[in-house]
Amino acid sequence: MELSPSPVPVGRWADLPEDIAISVASRLQEADVCALGACSRSWRRACDANCVWEALFRRRWPAAAAAVAAGEGASGVQSWKTLYINHHRKTSFAISGVAEFVENNLRNGSLEAEYYLKAIANLASMKDIGFLDAQFFLLSRSHSAIINLIGLHYSIASLHIPPNEVHKALEARRVEERKVCVSLYKLGRWFYGFRLPDESESHKISLSELTMPEGTQVLAILKRGAVHEVFRLQVSLVDIN
Repeated sequence: MELSPSPVPVGRWADLPEDIAISVASRLQEADVCALGACSRSWRRACDANCVWEALFRRRWPAAAAAVAAGEGASGVQSWKTLYINHHRKTSFAISGVAEFVENNLRNGSLEAEYYLKAIANLASMKDIGFLDAQFFLLSRSHSAIINLIGLHYSIASLHIPPNEVHKALEARRVEERKVCVSLYKLGRWFYGFRLPDESESHKISLSELTMPEGTQVLAILKRGAVHEVFRLQVSLVDIN
């Protein structure tokens, strides 16, 4: 009588050796680490490992991580996960101040260029505000398209993130189709002793298009601000979706 082969035992992810589980967790992004840690007790131990959160911290805030390693900043008794959570909250508070500044200076859905440029300058002056922070706190659907635009412009102009990577982030945050209108007003030219009427032009464009070649000119206009013949420049909301 022929015996049937014994069934091959099916392994479980929860049965992985701890060092392999930690290696898996170390290759994930923050949200994925948290989600995986909620699967079981063994995965929670792996995802709470100090080395996992140290890597995440160093990847997101290299300067702050160097300060911690040098003995500056928080106490050495804190885990890297605790340090990460605390720094995330600190960063959130700092960037929310910029968002509040923008909201307070909006007039009927429009923001003057001086406030727009000041918001970007404030972000650039903050220590260790990276692309992931911009995605978390500025490219959010809970904010207006103008704040999304500031996050986009800051990422490209100050962080030097390639436009195609910013485009992917806009898609991931589901804000790529939001539109803004950039309007500029120019002093009328002089012609044979007479001053011609002032001129104006508007550019209605989506956030997605701003990461493409056709958006380069609009970003350049915003970066230049109200100078020379341009006496007024403003960014307006096209819709509220």
